[in-house]
Order: sequence, then C-alpha cells, then structure tokens
Amino acid sequence: MASSSNRYGSHLHQRDARAHLFGYPNGGGAPPGGTAQYRPATPNSRGQYSASVMEELESQNDAQVEGLSAKVKMLKEITEAIGDEVRSSSTLMASMNDSFDNTRIRLRGTMNSMLRMAKRAGVGWKAWVLFLMAVVGVFWYVWLF
Repeated sequence: MASSSNRYGSHLHQRDARAHLFGYPNGGGAPPGGTAQYRPATPNSRGQYSASVMEELESQNDAQVEGLSAKVKMLKEITEAIGDEVRSSSTLMASMNDSFDNTRIRLRGTMNSMLRMAKRAGVGWKAWVLFLMAVVGVFWYVWLF
C-alpha cells in the first residue's frame, strides 16, 4: 500500500483557494509565469516564514491566549463561588442536623411526660392522641378557611 507522502506528494502546500476557483489575475486558468501561487503563510524553499507572517501568527496567538486566560479566570471565579456555596451549605446542614437532633430529644421527652401524665390521670394514651388530633384538626380548619 502506498504511503500518504507518496500518494499526495512530499511537498504539499495550501494553494490560494480563491485563485483556484476563479482563475488567476491574467484571466486564464493558469498562474502567470507558470509558477504556482501560495498563501503568504507558506514557508519558502528553506522552510522559513516571512517576518510579517510570523508577526501575524504571534498576534493571533496572543489574542487566543488572552481569550483563554479570560475563560480560565471566569472558570476559577465560578469554581471559587461553588466552593463557597458548598462550605456554607455544609455548615447549614450541620446546624440543621443539630437542630433536628435537639428537636427529636425534646419530642421524646415531651411524649414521655405526656404518657406519665396520662397514666396518673387514668386516661389512656389513645384518648390523648385523639384529643391532640382534634386540636390539630381545629387549627388546620382555621388555617385553611
């Protein structure tokens, strides 16, 4: 199988596509003087680029580096904001966990106190639960209507 350099030639250069499509300045389909016209970014026979091409490429490179630097800075700011949000959320979750734990302990103590009071009063716990459900139902009715 033929290698790509043999198949396409060893000295591939990008030709001016517009000149290829529309012809050359002399009006014909061939280049003037019989030589091919190359883009200015094509190196000479020694593989060197002209100074103006190098300056243009350097300015394009600088513009792209500035654009990437701006994007990296923006991503850094977003990442820092996400980190701050995660830290504040973790702190909030920890305080909520502590609050729920304290509430659970208080509710357990309240339920135990209510059960002791119910035993002393001679009324069963089911009657107290029914009474509390009635109170909650009244509050719910007043709140909705």
